[in-house]
Amino acid sequence: MVVITRDRYVVFQVLPNEDLPILLSIKSKIWDEYQTIFGISGTTGAGLFFDNYKEEEGTGIIRCDHKALSNLMVILSRITNIGDKDVILIPLYTTGLVNKAKRYLKLLESKS
Repeated sequence: MVVITRDRYVVFQVLPNEDLPILLSIKSKIWDEYQTIFGISGTTGAGLFFDNYKEEEGTGIIRCDHKALSNLMVILSRITNIGDKDVILIPLYTTGLVNKAKRYLKLLESKS
């Protein structure tokens, strides 16, 4: 039996905009929180992938499985600090198409 996974793309922003953490620290914090709550099998089943992170704006895209979308939102709301910096990870836009997510990022850049 073939299992088809449907991906969801979440455009997120890191606040505050000054002294932003690097992508590696954001990824490891999300993975650690996800593993703490949902375990190793839940984390691997989520299919998390980070794309298009722009350190200047603090925006990026996270890809996940459609069944793990609500879990990812829980994780993003739980993260309040990365390293020694107080941050807020805000999901701005959710879509099933990567091109729409990239267009939304470009729209955000043009507004800045």
